[in-house]
Amino acid sequence: MARDVFLSHSSADKATAQAVLEGLEGHGIHCWIAPRDIVEAIKSCRAFVVIFSASANTSPHVRREVERAVSAERTIIPFRIEAVMPTGAMEYALASTQWLDATSAP
Repeated sequence: MARDVFLSHSSADKATAQAVLEGLEGHGIHCWIAPRDIVEAIKSCRAFVVIFSASANTSPHVRREVERAVSAERTIIPFRIEAVMPTGAMEYALASTQWLDATSAP
């Protein structure tokens, strides 16, 4: 079943991801969250939201999900929950996206 939003997050940010999931689904937006079939979920979602933190920035799992979303040409929405900037492959993949920022980062 296709979902509207794929929520990517590091295991350290599970509680935040769950709160975002509940908020979106409470407004009728169907979401997908790990650990089910990641590849098919990313291919079929309308938007890809990454809960972005220091942990997500260094997570190889989150990086692979972001790279998969880029290659599938999904709309990517990074949601920054910590004042951290993306580095390495994450910086490249998220450079041209519009961020949602829940911090006071510059």
